[in-house]
Amino acid sequence: MVMLRSVLTTLLLILLAGVLLALGLRWLEPALIYFPTVRVERTPREAGMAYREVAVTTRDGESLKGWWVPAAAPDAPALLFFHGNAGNREHRLHNLQGLHAAGIAVFIFDYRGYGGSTGKPSEDGLLLDGEAAYDWLRGEVGDRPIFIFGRSLGGAVAALIALRRPAAGLILESTFTSARAMAIRVVPIPGIGYIARTRLDVLAAVRRLTLPMLFIHGEQDEVVPFRMGRTLYEAAATSDKTFHAVPGGHHNDTYLLAGEAYWSWLVDFTARGQAGRDARKR
Repeated sequence: MVMLRSVLTTLLLILLAGVLLALGLRWLEPALIYFPTVRVERTPREAGMAYREVAVTTRDGESLKGWWVPAAAPDAPALLFFHGNAGNREHRLHNLQGLHAAGIAVFIFDYRGYGGSTGKPSEDGLLLDGEAAYDWLRGEVGDRPIFIFGRSLGGAVAALIALRRPAAGLILESTFTSARAMAIRVVPIPGIGYIARTRLDVLAAVRRLTLPMLFIHGEQDEVVPFRMGRTLYEAAATSDKTFHAVPGGHHNDTYLLAGEAYWSWLVDFTARGQAGRDARKR
């Protein structure tokens, strides 16, 4: 009887410890996923680009800050840029320069809690942010084609927005299969996938999407494994899909290591998407 009581006490303590751990991880979850920088110190003007400051209001009343960087050609393809989980739009100025030089118009914005945008980031909140940003861009460009681009966490949001809004194409760079798969990778605790509330299930999204897709992933990505990018590509429902592996590429340097080829991939993809849209209109 004493031994049985001891065993039951031990099991209860283990259960209690597990519950406390699960609650603690859930409480810490946003801090483990989102790393926003609030202050924005540089603008596209410092990088030699004309731009317009934009404020977008979400359905739940948050105010998002962004930049609209038009291209020289009035009929240029428009790209909606979803950045990763750290920093803010300022830290993507180099990307904006490359896109601008390639003749692509870009709207980049900061999620709630980033770069002067109000609110706190969450999965549901980021999706509301993405919808609001897309709707603003649609109002700006009219019936011109919109391409949705996302890197890392931004790729997850981009894929889910592509399920909710029509686009001429989707570009996913260094993107994971799901937030839960990343949780299992980063926090190797049994059952962590069930504890995590954030889903961001990109794999499920690409299995439903039939629009043209472009995938880019560094072969040496130490944050999001290269195999995740390949899994997304192979699972994508569309027949119009392309995968570019970047030899030696890590998580944030694919566009640097690929060089001019990187910008050619984007230009070719958007040109094909625009041509296909124009052909369907005839």
